[in-house]
Amino acid sequence: MKHLLIPILCGLGLLLALPLAGDADAQAQEAQKMIERGDRFFQIGNFSKAKEEYLQAEEAGSTEPLMYYRLGVSYFNERELNEQLKAISYLEKADAADVELPAEIDYYLGLMYHKDTDMDRALERLRKYRDQIDPKNTKLKKQVDRDVEIAINAKRTILNPKDIRVFNLGDPINSEYTEYNPVVSADQSVMAYTVLAPVRKGSSTMQEKIMVTYKNQSGQWGKPEQIELNTSANVGTAGLSADGREMIIFIGGPNNTGDLYTITRQGRKWSNPIKMGNHVNSRFLESTASVTQDGRTIYFASNRPGGYGGLDIWKVEKNEDGNWESPENLGPEVNTEFDEDAPYIHPDGRILFFTSDGHYTIGGKDIFKSIRIGGKWRTPENMGYPINTPANDSYFTLDASGRKGYFSSDRQGGFGAFDIYSINMPDDEANIPLTMMKGRVLGGEDKKPVPTSIKVINNETGKQLDFVYDPDPATGNYLIIFPPGKDYDMIIQADDYLPYSININIPDQDYFYSLYQEIYLKPVKQFDVMVGQEVEVKNAFYDTKANETYDDLRKANESRLVRNDSIDLYELMDDIIASGDDVAFEYLLELMYSIDPIEEIDFEGDERSEIADRVYYYEDNPEENLESKVIDGEVIFTLPTFYVTEEANKQKERRQKIAEEKQKIDPNVLGRVFKVYFGPAETTISQKFRDELDGIIKELAKFESLGVEISGFASQDGDAEKNKQLSTERAVSVLNYLNLNDVPRRKIVAKGLGIDDGSGSKEEGRRVEIKIIQFD
Repeated sequence: MKHLLIPILCGLGLLLALPLAGDADAQAQEAQKMIERGDRFFQIGNFSKAKEEYLQAEEAGSTEPLMYYRLGVSYFNERELNEQLKAISYLEKADAADVELPAEIDYYLGLMYHKDTDMDRALERLRKYRDQIDPKNTKLKKQVDRDVEIAINAKRTILNPKDIRVFNLGDPINSEYTEYNPVVSADQSVMAYTVLAPVRKGSSTMQEKIMVTYKNQSGQWGKPEQIELNTSANVGTAGLSADGREMIIFIGGPNNTGDLYTITRQGRKWSNPIKMGNHVNSRFLESTASVTQDGRTIYFASNRPGGYGGLDIWKVEKNEDGNWESPENLGPEVNTEFDEDAPYIHPDGRILFFTSDGHYTIGGKDIFKSIRIGGKWRTPENMGYPINTPANDSYFTLDASGRKGYFSSDRQGGFGAFDIYSINMPDDEANIPLTMMKGRVLGGEDKKPVPTSIKVINNETGKQLDFVYDPDPATGNYLIIFPPGKDYDMIIQADDYLPYSININIPDQDYFYSLYQEIYLKPVKQFDVMVGQEVEVKNAFYDTKANETYDDLRKANESRLVRNDSIDLYELMDDIIASGDDVAFEYLLELMYSIDPIEEIDFEGDERSEIADRVYYYEDNPEENLESKVIDGEVIFTLPTFYVTEEANKQKERRQKIAEEKQKIDPNVLGRVFKVYFGPAETTISQKFRDELDGIIKELAKFESLGVEISGFASQDGDAEKNKQLSTERAVSVLNYLNLNDVPRRKIVAKGLGIDDGSGSKEEGRRVEIKIIQFD
């Protein structure tokens, strides 16, 4: 908080006129000259230079109370808290002397005791100073009244600490310089933050830069990398999307203004900044912002006209046409005459965290949260001690689970001016449950990322889910945040594939957990012709089956509260206490603390995983059999919906059936090779071989798991390329015959092998081999 120093500076002329010591030796005279130089710097407000002169005078032997007083004030005006606190000893030395001193010494001591969390002495001094203020100086009295109020707030809050441990992130994130405003993706795999440090080693010129770090395989933050931006202006982090792929940054302008921009990430490369536009930016200062998960509302801080004082929190929303409406101030429930900054809207869309030096602050800037219920914001709540301290605590962000928070603070014990800290939120501070799905889409024979978009429909309402983040083109990774207790269809539109529809059923859970999913798309070809496509889905939905934990009485009660919410689940947010399920919580932390858990999940090795695949043959799914999905007025035709859980259970039963059938199948049938011969340059099947094929068809009908493998050959006579084509056409003739006689494509594996090796007769080279096989 800024403090009025006018009374001190106004009284400075009187202080400078006080008599100095008379006769002194040379050292005392030199010390006096240092004090005089320090006084000149002090008078013009250059406290750094004044401090240097006073310290030299002290070293030369001076113990003048007035010098100690001014040295204390100079330390008070330092930027770093650890330096500010040095003011206390000098102010106390001055105060102990039996000389007349400015009344402001009580004010400075009160403020410094407050910063040092000595609230009783802080209140004693602040009240003493307040009693000496001229009644006509209402502005100063109002400020000191506020300082007394804040000290009272601090005393009450610190005497009732929350059971929270605060962790300094340490090396390599924090340093001797200033690190602040961390922004973290929902899964904690990406964190960006702002650093104020010398432009180069040994330089006195400081510059802001944006750093980004990624979680490594062991769950630790990796070495930070600077995001290079083509600007010499001040820059800083302002916000980050839940999937960590779009960042909002601040770029400063002239005269303490600045605008907000976005940059996007592919892999680990970030794009050039794009200005957010005049729906957010103005000719005033816009410092920080946060976007809701559906991308339809932006909360931001600005000091534009029309607010309540200083920086206020505003919002802009998209209308039904997709256009941004005019900015709207969040009103006096959130904003005060002081500064409100650093908004962060949680993925649930109902909890807003922000920084303020107004409201029920306990000193410096504090972190507050407000909950929106019935369209109105509740009175902001101070996050309490030790999250907040008498120092500056700000720029709070929370992961999707509501369990892990990050913020910056210049509290005592840090590495530098501001450091970045983390906290594990206690149970009674955690939000109601959300489900976060982390997945990836791969395609083709080489299992590489495929350009893909994902849409999710709530099957109950028919509306599209907003909290969907399309796969990163460089990795195939995507992120979706689901409200609980709903049934969804997930539409996957990937290049070169018909759209897939995969059903996702989110249980009515009462605590946060993560779902992990891998989707593999593969074209199905017969003789280089795409005749269908395969989708394999692997789900790791561990916590959905943790029903044994519901015996806990409190958890059962919370589940009842969630299930009985017939209006709006989120309106109960402030009353629902998160689960005390330590097993699930520890498991959650284990999964969340890695950069790419998809690669670490052992889908096949865990019996709780769901794995299923389905091959769609176009002949079995003609256009009239496709399902139509209407999404925001757009009709999308998809292949029949894939119910993964149901299909996984069916495939388990099918594998059991195959195993049972294998015991019944004549072993002489499996692997037996039938041959169909063709005349030179011919592709028509003669009647003799049709009769043989009919026998194969009857054999296949006996068991569901039986199928055929077809291989086409051609002789060495003539043009090699033409013969290769001929081998394919012959195999296709056999395939079509089987297919037209009720052998579905899914039971046929077909390939043209081209020229025969010539070891047999010419007739042998003009053949198609049919082998009966059993499918897994």
